[in-house]
Formats: sequence, structure tokens, C-alpha cells
Amino acid sequence: MQDLSRALGYCRVSTQRQHTEGHGLERYIDRLKQYGLSDEQIYWDIESGASEKRKGYNQVLGLVRAKKVDKLIVPCFDRFTRSALGWEVACKELQDFGVELIFLDGGSLDLETPEGLFTSRILAAMAAQLRDKNKYNAIAGARYFREKRKIYKAIFGFVKDADTVAPNLKEYRNTGKSYASVAKQAIRMFMDTGEIAKTIRKLVDEYGVERLGKHNYDDFPRDISSFRRWLQNPQLCGQICYYPHDNQKRLVLESEHEGLITVDQHNEILRMLSMRPKIRHTNTNNPLTGLTFCGVCGLKMIMHSNTLGEKRYEHLRCTGHYNKPGHPKICNVNKYFSLDAAITACIRALQQRAKKIGDGYAQEVGEAKLPSEVLDLQQQIIELRRRNDPDLESAITAKEQRLESLIRTSDLNYVADATRNEILKTIASDADFWQGASKEHLATIFQELVSDVVCSVIEGEQVFLASFKI
Repeated sequence: MQDLSRALGYCRVSTQRQHTEGHGLERYIDRLKQYGLSDEQIYWDIESGASEKRKGYNQVLGLVRAKKVDKLIVPCFDRFTRSALGWEVACKELQDFGVELIFLDGGSLDLETPEGLFTSRILAAMAAQLRDKNKYNAIAGARYFREKRKIYKAIFGFVKDADTVAPNLKEYRNTGKSYASVAKQAIRMFMDTGEIAKTIRKLVDEYGVERLGKHNYDDFPRDISSFRRWLQNPQLCGQICYYPHDNQKRLVLESEHEGLITVDQHNEILRMLSMRPKIRHTNTNNPLTGLTFCGVCGLKMIMHSNTLGEKRYEHLRCTGHYNKPGHPKICNVNKYFSLDAAITACIRALQQRAKKIGDGYAQEVGEAKLPSEVLDLQQQIIELRRRNDPDLESAITAKEQRLESLIRTSDLNYVADATRNEILKTIASDADFWQGASKEHLATIFQELVSDVVCSVIEGEQVFLASFKI
């Protein structure tokens, strides 16, 4: 039986979708365990193989430099790296410290021989080529879709119609109403109440909690975050959005498909959403619900409570430390962090931020400048118009639409930041606010002002680092 006491395993997938839908990471970890490695010996990342900033990858190289590794086991070469230059750097580390690279699919690389080095460079070049090919195909496909104004998929209330969408006029749940009319009803409910949770409850009371079908467009969302994304989708007002989750690339264009609401109504919805706190759950026992993250693996922390005698204890624990069906343990942090301590640390940090705002250190929202991309687009449009070339009209139109989208988004962000500043100024002027604040009040304040709270252990002490939206 081979000695694996000084061996490490490493694997990765490029995207969260590969992890959650394809279970690729789970399968790789399982195969490494079958090889004989323990949880503590396996490191992983959900990131591109071209990145040299991968946390697990750099932890492995750090242990190599610390002379704690003799063997490195990976599923296959491209699960370790997809960068030819990155491989040269890693290869030098493995060579200097005499580490053998072993593949689960069979074989290994002897990096001490010219043949082994040659083979490794071919594998690195092939992995980089495949990465570049995938990237090129994705970019070319996305460009083609944008040029043709094609829509990838329909959302609730719509149905695919060739390369575009149309309002779904089929009957919904034998109600005598169409999917499109139910979608309009959901929008009206939200605009009347301004509350996503209340809107969902009303819809569930009327139509039931069970969803129809397996896809997003089959039924209205039953959770707050999905409903929010549905309301934010420009498809509702007859537009198309490309790169919706990338603020730098996000592009909203006019489409020929019929919308369910007007552009002005959609802008009003976006304004209302920007003014509302994004509360993930209704668990008022934990005001930091959805905001706390493990400082080691980066996964969310969840609340754990127990009662001893008449006293109730509430703690936070990392979700990655515990085995669940189909989800192996992926984090070594088994500490229970005090929820009260996390709340206290968050309040203290907010008080410090409030003092800075009160002292005039925080920049006022009115002084905020437009993003540089807005200014660049304005200049580009002016220069293109000066040429007076009819062939440039389509390019000018596209840039004007992009400019309008950016300005609208910037305005919404300024409004949201102004609101958060005002909330914190109000808190700063009330010295007794935190002493009398209930957990419900804290939940609203934290969800509006706090981006995240990272829980770590430094020299045996629990440490909480809070980041804010202002």
C-alpha cells in the first residue's frame, strides 16, 4: 500500500454552475478520496485554471515550499492549470522541492527528465489552447446574439418565439388567466406594496406554493432573491439584457418583442428595489442572516442554537465543515462563533462609520462622479457623429443605448447610497439607538448597510471583519 502521508490532492472547476449543477467538484473530491486521501489533504477552487490567485492552488504551492509535500495528485492536467506561463512557475516549484505530479487517470510526470518537462509543456499548451478556444467561442456566440438582438431564454410571463420571446398567452393553472396576465398581476402587487415577501405570500395564497415545471419561465419565483432578479429583468419592458451579472459588461438593448410593462414602469420598479433592504430570510433571531462568511473557505455561516437550563446560546458555524448528502466536508473550521459577538462587532464598526459621516469625512453622494465609461461613451458618440457617416448609425445607436443604461444604473446607485448615508446619519444622532434596537430593527439596518461579515480565528481569538455598502 502506497504511503500518502506526505501527499496532497488538488482539483477545481471553473464556475459555480459546474459545481452546483454538474457536481464536477464533488466528483473530483470523491475520486481523490477513493485514491486514499483524507479531507484535510484535499484542496480545491471554483475558479478559472488561468488564474494564479486561486486560494486552494496557492495553499498547495505554499505547502510545497514548506517541504511538506512529496506527491501532488490531480484528476488531470487541466484541473491543475490552464496557463502555460503559470505552469512554468508551478513546475519550477515542484522541481525545486522534488514533488511528483500524479494523475488520477493514470501516469505521472517526472519533472527531472527532459522528456517529462517536454510532455508537461505540451499538456500546458493544449490546456491553454482549449481554454482560449472555449473563451473565443463564448465571445463570438455572445457577439452574434447581441448583433442579431437574440434572446437566450424567456422569463416567467413570456415564451420563446424563435430567436425572441412573446407574452405567454397560454392558460395558467386552469384559472382562466394567461401566464402573461398573472405576471402583470405580480408586478402590480409589488408596485402597490413595495414588498417582495408580501407579494410572494399573496401570490402563493392565490395560486399555491408548488411550482409548475422545472424552469424559471414555468412559474413565478417563490423566493425573494429570485423574485427580485425577475423584477429587474429588462425583458419585462421589451428590452434585452446581456451580461446581467457583470456590472462592467452589462448591456441593455431595445428589442422588438412586446413587453408586459413600459420602460418607465420598469425604471420605477428598479428605483423601488434600490430603496428596499435585501433581506434574504425571515429569521429574526439572526439579524446577520445571509451576511456572515467563513474566513477560510468563504462559504456562508448559518446560525446554530441550543438551550442549557434557562439560557439560550446562539452561534454561527461554517456550512462547509459538515458532511451533507452529496456534499462532502470542504472546510477545516469547526469553531462555533458567538452570534452576539458578531453583532457587537458589526454595531461597533457601524458606529465608527457613523462618526466619520457625522464629522464630515464621508464623501457626499451629490459629489459623486459619473463612471469613466459614461464619459468615454459620451466622447465616442460625439466623435462618431462628427464623421456624419450613415454606416456608423447602428454603432452610434448601440452606444447611446449603452450610455442610457449606464446613466440609469448610476443614478439608481446614487439614490441607494444617499439613502444609506441618511440612515447612518440618523443613527449617529441617536446615542441610545443601539441599546433599544430589537433584532427585527437590527436585521433591517444590517441588510441595508452591511455587505458581509467575515468570521476568522486569529491567535485563538474570534475576529469579525465587517464590510459596508457605503
